Amino acid sequence: MYAAVQVIARIVNPDDGILGAFAQLVEAGCRLARHQAERGALPAEAWLSLGRAANEPYSIGLDLDDHKDTLVQFGTRAALAASKPPAPAPLVARRRR
Repeated sequence: MYAAVQVIARIVNPDDGILGAFAQLVEAGCRLARHQAERGALPAEAWLSLGRAANEPYSIGLDLDDHKDTLVQFGTRAALAASKPPAPAPLVARRRR
């Protein structure tokens, strides 16, 4: 289980994770597509689609910004070995009837 958390933490690491690199790649592709669409070499719909695709990973990164320190901590193997065992937390608030 910790290995999966470690992999996810490295993928979404805000500083050097794969998600950020992918977002930058799609953003660069979007800028290139805009230039090509303005020249008429590419349909405008393709540029707009790339723009929407670039927004998704960026939005995910913004959602994860609040948890940056935790993700960085779990992205390192030494932090996992030194950390105390996790305490269970309720994920769903239940009402009593």
